[in-house]
Amino acid sequence: KTIAFVGHNGAGKTTLIKLLLRLYDPQSGEILLNGTNIKEYELRSYRKVFSAAFQDYQVIAMSVLENITMGVDFDDADTLANDALRKVGLLEKVESLEHGLNTVMTREFDDNGAVLSGGQNQKLAVARALAQNGKCMVFDEPSSALDPIAEYELFNTIMEETSDKTMIFISHRLSSVKTADTIFMLEHGHIIEQGTHTELMSQNGAYANMFLHQAKSYLAKTDEEAV
Repeated sequence: KTIAFVGHNGAGKTTLIKLLLRLYDPQSGEILLNGTNIKEYELRSYRKVFSAAFQDYQVIAMSVLENITMGVDFDDADTLANDALRKVGLLEKVESLEHGLNTVMTREFDDNGAVLSGGQNQKLAVARALAQNGKCMVFDEPSSALDPIAEYELFNTIMEETSDKTMIFISHRLSSVKTADTIFMLEHGHIIEQGTHTELMSQNGAYANMFLHQAKSYLAKTDEEAV
């Protein structure tokens, strides 16, 4: 299933994901996987269940290929990386770099290192998650640096590639989560509404209010661009 967490800044969305991945442990309550408290699993094995792209991702001062494989010894890593880059719309850019997949990223240690835009770096982080191919895919604001059209295209790719997995998605743009199987609206660390987009809109509550405000903003921007 596709599960979406939405809410204003500080609602607890990212914290919930970090609890799920055991970057934090809950002070009370528990998180269960197949009925077992996640603290009982061996940590490295447990985390292999997940592939994640966070909003505070890191581009490492290594090659493009190494930024995708992250030290995992994949069979035919080049093909895997190219496929992931193609899916997120970044392959053409990488192929234009002097050394392609072997181009060093950032100029931290190499004056000739490649420096991508914020949106391109986010696509690289998503490609990394797709290549890791965990049973549960987690995307925390993976497209905040993209314009609405690019975000729509990336989100469609994510949906297609995770159709046979559990996918947890956090987005501040509610237009991206409309097709989720279940949407949870969070506020101050609590779930205040849940359901499909249609169900939540019919409730005319906090989610519907937030969605309509965003829709008005997008319409205003469209009108300005037309002028």
